[in-house]
Amino acid sequence: MKSKSIKRIPQAVIMLGLVSLFTDTATEMIYPLVPVYIAALGSGAILLGIIEGIAETTSSMLKLLTGIWSDRTGKRKLFVLIGYSISSVIRPLTGLVTSGWEIIIVRMFDRVGKGIRTAPRDALIASSVDENMRGRAYGFERAMDHIGAVLGPLLAIMTLLILFIGVGMKDSLLALRWTFILAIIPGFLAVLTLILFVHEASSKSAGGSSVLVSLKSFDKNFRNYLFVMVLFTLGNSSDAFLLFRVEEAIHKSGAVVNLVNSISPLKSMVSNFGDEAARSKVINILFLPLVWAFFHVIKAAFSTPLGALSDKIGRKKVINAGWGIYAFVYISFALLVFLTSSLQIVATFVLFAIYALFYAFTEGTEKAFVADLVSTEKRGTAFGLFNFSIGLGALPASIIFGFLYSYFDKLIPGYGGTVAFGFGGTIAIIAMVLLAIKIKEPVLKV
Repeated sequence: MKSKSIKRIPQAVIMLGLVSLFTDTATEMIYPLVPVYIAALGSGAILLGIIEGIAETTSSMLKLLTGIWSDRTGKRKLFVLIGYSISSVIRPLTGLVTSGWEIIIVRMFDRVGKGIRTAPRDALIASSVDENMRGRAYGFERAMDHIGAVLGPLLAIMTLLILFIGVGMKDSLLALRWTFILAIIPGFLAVLTLILFVHEASSKSAGGSSVLVSLKSFDKNFRNYLFVMVLFTLGNSSDAFLLFRVEEAIHKSGAVVNLVNSISPLKSMVSNFGDEAARSKVINILFLPLVWAFFHVIKAAFSTPLGALSDKIGRKKVINAGWGIYAFVYISFALLVFLTSSLQIVATFVLFAIYALFYAFTEGTEKAFVADLVSTEKRGTAFGLFNFSIGLGALPASIIFGFLYSYFDKLIPGYGGTVAFGFGGTIAIIAMVLLAIKIKEPVLKV
């Protein structure tokens, strides 16, 4: 019995983890810089909400369809390859847009790629491991994804520094564009790794199954789980808003600029970037990827062990621990405005570290719970429904959050974030209660 608990993660899962690493490296060379990029193009929080909501909803609808089709054909890898290839080609085009609205198109097609690959990939992982190590396997894949999310911002910073210092580029918007375009390199490595090193075991397809799906083919317990996930997602707006909140805080406080100016080598480095406003913009652009990388270091470190913890103590306890962290962080972000400017910067780093644990507790565990609740032949469809349910909440969540943020900031200047983040934290608490009392957890083999 004991040997099973220390069984090695299969090669297929390791290679899929490496594909996730490369892909997220490419994604995170771009993502943490999107808020400042949108601001440079003259847009704000409402557009950010629309972009993220449409992108995630598009992705989630496709996850449902490809989950069903992968069950029907039994060919998971084909869908995974198509999805990663589309994203790797489309994503760098962010650097070519000329207005904030054009980002919606690029993000939508990037999420098309994610939508095609995600459910088949999750089903492929489930079929590659025993049920008593699913949490660990999904946690590992998430950890690799987060390592990529650490490397991505660091590569973005390195690229920006080379462009600013080595090339002598003065235009910060142009430097952002080139950074986004160069994200095609790790995306290419992801596709190459998938083609050469991920091999799918032959499986029987459910050839007679319909492309149409009915929730009635799943039991009430699984349907309740999907309902709770929709509810939680309504309060779970895009993380881009956290970055937007950070950028807002550092811009208003000037704390990061003051810190850089107090360190002679850093002050000399940024002194070449025109007037004070231009220097401040460059400093803030470089700071956001650092915050994002720090965030993902925590996620990468804890995703595998906390996923494995759910194999031992149960999925519900681990998920609710993560949702409790989410509620605490969002309510804390709501109250951030009551701190002094310098304390807001310190609090931001602390809250980002705590918030990373929300992902470490939940990402792998929520997926492992899906695999626990359904039979093998329905897993692709189940993962599709799971992601589609999240998508049902994603569009209204980000639009509602963006509206609350902008509307109340105009109504009561400086307090838009308080209302928006407070709303998200409250919804998370309600979802925690429903998960605890409405969902039954199956007993797994030890």
